[in-house]
Amino acid sequence: MDSTTMFWIVILAAVIGTSNCQKPEIVNDILPDIQRVGLTARLNCTVARLGHFKVQWSFNGRIKYTISIDQEIKVLNNILGGVPQYQVKRFVDAKNDRTTFQLVIARIRPEYSGTYECMVVQPAVGIVHWTKKTGKVTVLYAPIIKPGSTTFVKLLRKGSDDSIHCDAHGVPAPNITWARSDGQVLSTGKAMFRGKTLTIRGANAQHTGVYRCVADNQIRPPAEALVQVYVYQPPTVRVLQDSVGQFANGRLEAKLDCLVQGYPTPTVNWGKYDGEQFKIVTNNDKYETTKQVTDMQNLMNGEQWYTLRILNIQASDFKDYYCVAKNQEGSMNKTVTLFATMTCQGPLCYSASADNQNSAELHDWSPLATVSCFILFFVLRVY
Repeated sequence: MDSTTMFWIVILAAVIGTSNCQKPEIVNDILPDIQRVGLTARLNCTVARLGHFKVQWSFNGRIKYTISIDQEIKVLNNILGGVPQYQVKRFVDAKNDRTTFQLVIARIRPEYSGTYECMVVQPAVGIVHWTKKTGKVTVLYAPIIKPGSTTFVKLLRKGSDDSIHCDAHGVPAPNITWARSDGQVLSTGKAMFRGKTLTIRGANAQHTGVYRCVADNQIRPPAEALVQVYVYQPPTVRVLQDSVGQFANGRLEAKLDCLVQGYPTPTVNWGKYDGEQFKIVTNNDKYETTKQVTDMQNLMNGEQWYTLRILNIQASDFKDYYCVAKNQEGSMNKTVTLFATMTCQGPLCYSASADNQNSAELHDWSPLATVSCFILFFVLRVY
């Protein structure tokens, strides 16, 4: 090889080396950013030897789109409170020939989570040869219940095994915790259970109630769903008092109460025997039947409170009264006995020291009349 050829080889190598040295390069990795929903995310892309080339930011989601070229935003850029959704800030380090393009995304939402790509646009070569790197944005947000994966009402056959479900999404992934709204223990025997699925074994009346599912990932507020569980069962009836006393003077009243549970919700009637014939008590001047407002302190799960008021008590009213509950699963009744007392009972009684006609009439009731009431009540009970 002569000296001329060697000379040109050296020159060509120098040119190629110089060209490669001047090629732009993205230095360092693009560090990920993790922010809560509504805050601002930032990604830094630093390019060495940028020269006259431009830098492009893109989002690589389900739909890939270009966000910016250099500092020019290429997407819809809403401005709220004077702050645009997207900005690209440029910082130049002339000494080291470094240029940083910082992508700023304000008021981030969950859909902004994903991979962002920074690339140097080099028209002279194909796009596959452009220098590029990616960075990731993670948006933290509070849990959201998934309606399609969550049970809201569950109907169970008595004795059956089944489960209720609750699911939620959020970042980070939320924990699911179950508890009962009334504070009773779960079918697991504990007050709380962690997991998406709560199993109920051997369903019975005690499993009827409202179950609370809470999804929490430490991003406030937690999400909550209420699941109503019903267990098909015949009615159960209990009474607050199996006997109620009152004084017979034609003015006073007595109140009889029963608590009924069952599913489907039972129909409830009060009744009594007239001789051998059982008659349903209806509302009139003598009787008043009501369904009380739910009282969580005195009622078990699913119980309803029914009251019979007997007005203007007379001797003939002293007898047994029946609270009768029925549904498609069966029936049940409980008895409350109304009996005579020597003195007035309840809040409508008059003070013994009251100086009024009503008080006098009440307390002037003769002992003979009272004894007569007891005898009549005994006869009615026997026959």
